[in-house]
Amino acid sequence: AVDIAYPVHTDIGNSCVAVKIDRRLAPLRTPLFNGQHVEIITAPNAKPNPAWLNFVITAKARSNIRHFLKNMQQDEAEQLGLRLLDKSLSVFGVSFDKIPPNRVSRLLRQYGFDEPEQMLADIGLGGRMAQLVARALVPDEEGKNESVVSEQGSQALVIKGTEGMLVNYAKCCHPIPGDPIMGFLSTGRGIVIHTGNCSNVADFRKHPEKWIDVQWEDEIEGEFPVGLRVDVSNQRGVLAMIAAAVADMGANIENVTMEEREGKFVTMNFTLTVRDRIHLAQIMRHLRSSRQVLKLIRS
Repeated sequence: AVDIAYPVHTDIGNSCVAVKIDRRLAPLRTPLFNGQHVEIITAPNAKPNPAWLNFVITAKARSNIRHFLKNMQQDEAEQLGLRLLDKSLSVFGVSFDKIPPNRVSRLLRQYGFDEPEQMLADIGLGGRMAQLVARALVPDEEGKNESVVSEQGSQALVIKGTEGMLVNYAKCCHPIPGDPIMGFLSTGRGIVIHTGNCSNVADFRKHPEKWIDVQWEDEIEGEFPVGLRVDVSNQRGVLAMIAAAVADMGANIENVTMEEREGKFVTMNFTLTVRDRIHLAQIMRHLRSSRQVLKLIRS
């Protein structure tokens, strides 16, 4: 609902407190669907909550929320950041003042802060997500977080705000840089990254506390697996032709399975490694230029 409040007027977005969906009161984070009647409820002294950044989708809403939060006083931002962090830590049965100082110091170094107050203010201003900080401060098992930190420390960061954390990419949807993404906080697996349209994101409604909004880093190196389904004419040498076209575009084929359909065409399911969404689009355009390719979709 916050996403539709800001386009109406910035003041409405900044002061919204609840929403009526089809005349029934609902929380602001309730997903909306086409055809619903929506009424935004505002309050004179209300202001944006950094927690909104966990569920808003549009760039306009995100930009307006961050702009408002950046204008908050530093001490107010620190207090708000502490409240948000303690709320996230309460899931693990602990508060920020009970976290061992050496663990806090290690995380501050990873984030590039000198003092805890800087980290808390960053959380309060919406620059860093309290759930991610809480997960970094509380390992799944005692001592496990330390090994994860050393393993991740020398690698280039791919997801913003995940310094020192274990990050996995869901095999059900194969997210690649450029995709809208969400993160699932998984016990034992750290953060599992899914595409925003992954069918498993429907689980968000059942366990919203485990799903968080995440973003790719601005500059990312490396290659990421992605699925591609190609229907081609059943001709000799067609697999070699597809493989050559993929190689021409600077991508690699990790796996391929083939299924013949009615003798007229063949369905090939590829797992490719690509740099990002733009690279994938270039590959798909190149493949579509071939007469043998009948249908091509990302899988």
